[in-house]
Amino acid sequence: MNVGFTVFARPAEAEFRVRDHGQQGRPPLVTQAAAVGVRAVRAVLMGRLYYRAELRVALNLAALRLGDPEAESDAALALAVYLQRGLEGLEHLEGDFALMIFDEGARRLVAMRDPMGGYPIFYTVRPNNAVAAGTRMGTLLDEQATRTLNQEYLADYLVSPGVPLEDTPNARTAYQGVERVLPGCIAVFDLASGKVEQHRYWDWLQRRVDPGTDKVAELGEQFLDRLRAAVRERIRGRTAAHVSGGMDSTAVALIARDCLQGRESLHALSLVFERLPYLARERTYVESALDQHGVTPHRINGDEALEFGCCDTAPAHDEPCPGLMRLGLSDQALDDAAAGAGVATVMTGLGADDIFAQHPVHLTELLRGGRLWAAWSEASRWADAWNCNVWDMLGPFGLANLLPAWSRMGAGNWLRGGYARWGGNSEWTIAPWIRPDFARRMGLRERSLANLRRTYHACRPVRLSMALDSIRMYQDGFSRLHLAAPRGIVLTHPFLDPRVFSLGLGALTRARPEPGTQKPVLAAAMRGILPECILNREVKGHFNESYYTGLSRNLPRLEALVEQAPVDDLGFLDKRSLLDCLQRAALGNAGDAGALLHLNGTLSLLLWLTQQRSGALMAAGPAGQWERADAAA
Repeated sequence: MNVGFTVFARPAEAEFRVRDHGQQGRPPLVTQAAAVGVRAVRAVLMGRLYYRAELRVALNLAALRLGDPEAESDAALALAVYLQRGLEGLEHLEGDFALMIFDEGARRLVAMRDPMGGYPIFYTVRPNNAVAAGTRMGTLLDEQATRTLNQEYLADYLVSPGVPLEDTPNARTAYQGVERVLPGCIAVFDLASGKVEQHRYWDWLQRRVDPGTDKVAELGEQFLDRLRAAVRERIRGRTAAHVSGGMDSTAVALIARDCLQGRESLHALSLVFERLPYLARERTYVESALDQHGVTPHRINGDEALEFGCCDTAPAHDEPCPGLMRLGLSDQALDDAAAGAGVATVMTGLGADDIFAQHPVHLTELLRGGRLWAAWSEASRWADAWNCNVWDMLGPFGLANLLPAWSRMGAGNWLRGGYARWGGNSEWTIAPWIRPDFARRMGLRERSLANLRRTYHACRPVRLSMALDSIRMYQDGFSRLHLAAPRGIVLTHPFLDPRVFSLGLGALTRARPEPGTQKPVLAAAMRGILPECILNREVKGHFNESYYTGLSRNLPRLEALVEQAPVDDLGFLDKRSLLDCLQRAALGNAGDAGALLHLNGTLSLLLWLTQQRSGALMAAGPAGQWERADAAA
């Protein structure tokens, strides 16, 4: 079931096509509003706005008609902001949303996305200055004579370190002729001239909030205030939260439980494992959260929701999702449980790792400042805590960030054009199954180096650069758009609320990481709320067991996917090499963990290409054609 909207706008009129509004008993996912006066203005919004009361006060908006659902909708509030304050007023909107406004008098169409890119907006501009835009790409492609894959997008995808391609040059997408509005941007379409102007209204570096202290207890108080407000704003309708037994998800769940104040129980969604020994040990932590008062538990069999099990069940999606093979079945199982409980809102703990996790990358700044003895002493402390050699700390977390970007790729690999053999490759090298002629023609080595520089060298300190780069990981709306929305559910992440994340970015330059502790600032914030066993656990469990078990169990399906994938004329893939690496990975022979990012991404790409060709041929009929990237080269 497709959910969302499509807008067709011409200089004198606009047509709004709105698909499913949600499900009975749940708030609508798409709302519309119209104002007729001096000029006709209409708005459509997918998702939700937050901090609505603050917005009205800050912009001195006239009160909307209370009790009128249409007037109180998120689209109506956005429209009121636009009518009173114009484009500048829209920059004050906060939420998980995609918004479009048609202004007949000004003969323009305005498109806007929130800073984290909650929902996508794709668009095309036709020769007659007509614009087609919407949250799904399929309708736009149906309007074109052919579907031609974008080689530039494909090249960027193949060297991407496991993150979606939202922020790309020229706002390109997987298909030629279709572009996107970028997260944190407003695009204005002049219908008279056909001109498109897109500007970024949100700059994370400028939006950083300095907490004014480096004391852990005070930082914890500030974070708790912002996180509680973020959770409270997201509660709408029956609410659930993912609970993994870790600090992040349990923090969101128990804050939500407290915000509900006994009005209704919080639904807690947890994957539990019995047959996987390592993950079965997480059950103690999960149960400590599920046993809290005011919580309705939903225990989901994790043994049957392993990675790589989504080949036959993944919904059709507009662009390849690099992490699809890892999240497909587990997220489907969680959303199925939420839908069965009649839930309208699901919250997660995503994003906390990037602002609270403890890694000694501050060693880079000590070395850069010439404080060699301090760097050595600090690396020694971390080595003692992690039970390793001091150079295992000082090298990757300190020296590596001071050397040229190509050195992290490896001098030998750089000389080989960016290639490394399986077992020695990483997220910064070119996967062995990529054909050399394609890699040279598309400059894959240079693209990978650009990614590397963006991750570690975009700004100082390195810790801040890494946190800013991590935002790209969360701008993929696959689970939100393709799994949750068709069930009438809004999937949201309070730690990624810009108010919370901006404070986290500011705190990164204040709080010094300490070895032997797990997220001390978050622990300080959640003392007295989290169960002691979760609050004091030294490390969080990982899902390697589920990953490799799922890979091994689904190996025949994955091999068939590779063999049957319609990529022979795309010219980028050596299937024999990919099959060899896939079989080695299933045996646990992967080398650097970064190598698995490229493996996951490539398999996800092949599944998407298979779906796309099948869908395109069905839409076109027996005589239909599906043009590949090389057809236009």
